[in-house]
Amino acid sequence: MVNTQAVCGVDQVVEDVRRGAASLRVFGIPQRVALIDRLRRDTLAVADEWVRAGCEAKGIDLASGTAAEEWLGGPTTVLRNLRLLRETLTGLARTGRPALRRGEVVTRGGRAAVRVFPGGLDDRLVLGGYRAEIRMEEGLAPEDVAGTMARAYLGAPDETRPAVCALLGAGNVSGIALQDFLHKLIGENHACVLKTNPVNEYLAPFYERAFAGAIEADLLRVLPGDAAVGAQLVHHEGVDEVHITGSSAVHDAIVWGGPEVREENRRKGKRVMEKPITSELGCVTPVVLTPGKWSAKELEHHAWNVASMVANNASFNCNSAKVLVTARDWPQREAFLETLAGVMGAIPPRLAYYPGAQERHGAFCDSHGEVRLCGEAREGHLPWALATGLAPGESHPTAFENEPWCGVLAETALDVTDPDEFLGAATRFCNERLFGTLSCSLVIDPRTAKRHAQAYEDALTGLRYGSVVVNHWPALSYGLGVTPWGAHPGHTMEDIQSGIGFVHNTRLFSRMEKCVVEGAFVPGVKPLWFANHRRAREAAAALARFEAQPGPGALFAVARNGLAG
Repeated sequence: MVNTQAVCGVDQVVEDVRRGAASLRVFGIPQRVALIDRLRRDTLAVADEWVRAGCEAKGIDLASGTAAEEWLGGPTTVLRNLRLLRETLTGLARTGRPALRRGEVVTRGGRAAVRVFPGGLDDRLVLGGYRAEIRMEEGLAPEDVAGTMARAYLGAPDETRPAVCALLGAGNVSGIALQDFLHKLIGENHACVLKTNPVNEYLAPFYERAFAGAIEADLLRVLPGDAAVGAQLVHHEGVDEVHITGSSAVHDAIVWGGPEVREENRRKGKRVMEKPITSELGCVTPVVLTPGKWSAKELEHHAWNVASMVANNASFNCNSAKVLVTARDWPQREAFLETLAGVMGAIPPRLAYYPGAQERHGAFCDSHGEVRLCGEAREGHLPWALATGLAPGESHPTAFENEPWCGVLAETALDVTDPDEFLGAATRFCNERLFGTLSCSLVIDPRTAKRHAQAYEDALTGLRYGSVVVNHWPALSYGLGVTPWGAHPGHTMEDIQSGIGFVHNTRLFSRMEKCVVEGAFVPGVKPLWFANHRRAREAAAALARFEAQPGPGALFAVARNGLAG
């Protein structure tokens, strides 16, 4: 039976947003900057309540360090995105062309790259010791990089034409949907209907308050509802294109139809929706541990590093660590795995708030012989699961071929020990055996990186991921804002894997291939996302205030709490 009320609701919001899209033809940069300023004020005003709602839904003590996750994954990154977009637009208004700093464009492996982080003193003070660059697609000359920027403002008519986009929001991380909207509005000149995910539909009132300025301008509508409402929205004749953050299964249902016809339609190339669709989907995220000689402090640091990549958001992240790639004869392999198991056991198990987590966790544990359950889990919670010794050449559907989407980690050991051989073998393994191309982590100590510099650079170039993050959690690339976030280019509608397209692209580049982020092997300041950071909540909240209202006082609060971790 057709839900008449839902259909009428979809009709109305699409009509509203089409009106807003038409206004974008005369909605110039000054108006966009003014809108961003309004969104920054309103987002900061609602931030505390937004975070409180997320903590309640996910069973997080609001006063605990774990509450930092809801700040960093919510208001903090949204406010950073707004600040960076404002900088881009004001630069564009001032000069009439995209801003590239002197020395920012370099050559890496015969192709153009752009050093986008750190961008200034604030970046160096807040995240000192990190650097990031965007590596452009093959064939793009360094002198042509500027021509790829701000195409929604400076491009051909088909690039600047306003449109209406249906956004299907993520159910796991609260800040994704609003950042997707900002990318579509500022980066692509689209007004949007944001369909919230049923898992976190409680966020709709906070989205509406934070982005009230965009709603008043008919540039955004927030639409709660179930999958049927989402289907009505994406197929609505007034919607020009679609963007989804979610799973490849939902994407394929939109493009190829329901389970009874999907495979036949895919085989025949018969799409049930012909509209353009971009996507940020799942990934079996690898963490590659390059063999080296590590101190006890370094072993413990990276045990917390990997465990934090698993535990954050109860492991309901598309960039959660899922497969640990080691060298079988690395002398410190067993010591590392023992340390890792101990650390995972020290992190309290989390509420399994995402539907189906219990079943996926059980399937993973039942599929692997050497599974260690870490931590005592009360009802509704799941212990962290560590499966070691998976044969790299065998099929492991619950570990290699499908994203588990729960708090599990598999380890596989390659039969090579020399770092040169290992880096090459690990690159091939990740590219050929693991599902997805969204992001990966490559851990390598500076001594090994220096001695095996060419193999290290070859790995950075060869890993087919949209973000390659060295020594840290790939979510760093997601959160920086200047590093576009998305799958490595090359997927098709028939084999979508981690998706098509990039978002969170505040410098407004196009023709990107991947982002590379490098950080210290053991940084002097404990990262805010570490599960054992003692002042993470305070630092993350202070960072939100800094992004909304930069200044010495706000920066001092970030530093004071960050250094106390």
